[in-house]
Amino acid sequence: MCDGLDNNCDGIVPPNEFDSDGDGFAPCQGDCNDTDAGIFPGAPELCDGLDNNCDGIIPADELDADGDGYSICQGDCNDNNAAINPAATEICDGIDNNCDGIIPADEMDADGDGFRICQGDCNDNNATVYPGAPELCDGLDNDCDGNIPAGEVDADGDGYFLCDNDCDDNNATIYPGAPELCDGLDNNCDGFTSPDEIDNDGDGFSVCTGDCNDTDAGVYPGAPELCDGLDNDCDGTIPADELDADGDGFSVCQGDCDDANGTIFPGAIELCDGLDNDCDGTIPAAELDADGDGFSACQGDCNDTNDGVFPGAPELCDGLDNDCDGVIPADEVDADGDGFSACQGDCNDTNATVYPGAPELCDGLDNDCDGVIPADEVDADGDGFSVCQGDCDDANGTIFPGASELCDGLDNDCDGVVPANELDADGDGFSACQE
Repeated sequence: MCDGLDNNCDGIVPPNEFDSDGDGFAPCQGDCNDTDAGIFPGAPELCDGLDNNCDGIIPADELDADGDGYSICQGDCNDNNAAINPAATEICDGIDNNCDGIIPADEMDADGDGFRICQGDCNDNNATVYPGAPELCDGLDNDCDGNIPAGEVDADGDGYFLCDNDCDDNNATIYPGAPELCDGLDNNCDGFTSPDEIDNDGDGFSVCTGDCNDTDAGVYPGAPELCDGLDNDCDGTIPADELDADGDGFSVCQGDCDDANGTIFPGAIELCDGLDNDCDGTIPAAELDADGDGFSACQGDCNDTNDGVFPGAPELCDGLDNDCDGVIPADEVDADGDGFSACQGDCNDTNATVYPGAPELCDGLDNDCDGVIPADEVDADGDGFSVCQGDCDDANGTIFPGASELCDGLDNDCDGVVPANELDADGDGFSACQE
């Protein structure tokens, strides 16, 4: 019997009745491997490639079907492929080669373009990106060659590439549809620069930057004001000194020394107005009223150093043409050259010995013009001689110098001597000339 006893008393217990591995079963009891305590009838199957329960069958999951050294129960997740086992190295095949339950992300074709990351798909979330893909204008490395074509790079970060018509990818303000800025550039890439952005006169400013006259290089914001009657600095104001206020063709900055008077400007004809008409800095002497009488030489003042001489002036007794009519009144002329004229009291301007204050001469004239002829100059007796002329008796017409002596007992010839024959020497009442 299979009881581990020497039933026939031959002194020997059959070997197959011994439980050599102490698992409770002897070979005769069905232990198909009595050297392994894990093998006996009813034993739980272990993942060891053995028939642990001695049912004559090794479970399929303990078999290493693909000979890779691992069975299914040992974690071989595909026992038909020797490249798949827990110790396998992951390869780029989209399979869980190392049986860790995870297919590496780089082996997944997430975007369904036929390529995995490990196969060189440089963006597995975009089906247009994979090795050998045609390059699109999308800013991506579609063919995964490690280079984004220059035309697809948005160098300026404005959202547009050269390949989708960004006409300057180094300037973020330039792209299709961009608002036009005042920068002289084709911001919206329509092939045209707005006219008001073009600096037509080359002064560094366009209309949109404030150039108020883009056909004149001397006109722009901040330009120095020139003497041209223009708003050179574009501040909206033409400087006052550039305006021709009086309409004479010249402004102050052009040398108009009085822009409120149309007769005053450089090169103007000098007028007789006391002004510097030609703006040479000098008023002609003939226009100056040097003597302050209200008239200049050009206004007819015939002596502008004498304020008593001017057109219409009252004539004064000064020997001058006071009223500037070209004539000195006769009574102001010293005809005889004695220093006095008639208006100065010369009572005879044809005789140089007659004038006010002149010394009286024995000439029967009012030499000093006091209105009186001295008595000694008057020929009272009409004999042709006055007292001052030696008439020793101007009451007797027979007595005067050189008169003939008469027998009258008088000094007829005024020689201071009465002839002897006219004397009554004896006092008888008769002289010798009377006898």
